[in-house]
Amino acid sequence: MLCCLCACQHGRQQDAGSAVSTDGLQTVAVQVEDGMFERLGDYLYADSYICLDSVPLLGDLEKVEIKDNRIYVLDAFDKIVCYDMQGRVLFVLDARGGGPGEYASIADFAVNVGRQELLVYDRDKKTLLFYHPHTGRFLRSEPFVKPTPGALAAWQGTYFYDNKSHDNYPDDTSLHYSLLASEDGSAVTRRYFPHVEAESAYRFTVTAHPFSYNDSVLYYCKNYDHIVYALTADSVWGAYDIRLPNPLPAEMIERKADEREVVESPYSMGIEQFFVCGGLLYFTFTKDGFWQSALYDLARGQQIYCGQRMSDKEGKSVPLFRMIDGVYGQRFWGILSPDALAYEQEHRAGGLPGVLKKYDPETGNHVIAFYAVKSGRVGE
Repeated sequence: MLCCLCACQHGRQQDAGSAVSTDGLQTVAVQVEDGMFERLGDYLYADSYICLDSVPLLGDLEKVEIKDNRIYVLDAFDKIVCYDMQGRVLFVLDARGGGPGEYASIADFAVNVGRQELLVYDRDKKTLLFYHPHTGRFLRSEPFVKPTPGALAAWQGTYFYDNKSHDNYPDDTSLHYSLLASEDGSAVTRRYFPHVEAESAYRFTVTAHPFSYNDSVLYYCKNYDHIVYALTADSVWGAYDIRLPNPLPAEMIERKADEREVVESPYSMGIEQFFVCGGLLYFTFTKDGFWQSALYDLARGQQIYCGQRMSDKEGKSVPLFRMIDGVYGQRFWGILSPDALAYEQEHRAGGLPGVLKKYDPETGNHVIAFYAVKSGRVGE
């Protein structure tokens, strides 16, 4: 089956855009469980930890990308810090200002390994700024009046923009699509998923982080959708059909239900953080006003857990865990904040694991934990 239908926007016929195949979808059905899952150590083990250099001090993290053996971190102070895989600083991009190579703020960024570019999107100045991903050296800037994407990603030398609404350009039907692709960052070359008027007009985002980097694929979770798509430089196809319990009904979108009513409703919505490693699938969504995390065995077609909290009760295989934030080098990885580490240091018997014994939450930055999937894990 091909998603290749025409849509009508403001009385004008809109081209269907590039075709998206949904043949061969793998169905994943989950149900929310009560209580905490305490057997994470049956499936994962903590492989290593990277302590990010304590200087410069980071604010709350907005986004992290691990690519080409480098860690790129955007914090709440509009700076991007690049680290090597030992946590040592390679460069700091802190260029707020009005001159060449400077930005007012960073709405998002993406590292394009194929083009050797670090792209920064400054929504305030409606500008794209390009830097070298190894040094942070400024390369060029381009005006970017439209679209106004909510998120961006780069994969196989191509830039992708998540474009939930066309309110800022109602007459430009060439941009009335949820996913836009660009080879150079500024010129849109392909378009996917024509906007559905009710969804585009409802300015409530249930999927805040639509792009999920995996080792060999970039996944895209479209706002309000239950299908997760795989992206390549020249094609998009449906990979998974996620069956959430009691999904958000279209009626609430069509009547533009109050955001608080939606968030606190018993409905499930907002698939994101979609990562596959070693035959295990991890993703998040919201239900009943709470984040829910799902761990699923793809080979067996079985849910391992779906609920509000995962941990390893014994604390031997996975002593520290909050969430999974990505996949790199055939391992899951997750961010541990100084606050989270301070709590574990105080409440966990024996304190922090040996490699983090000297960690000081008062002066330290975030730690990235890598989790490998156990071979011969329980249940196989």
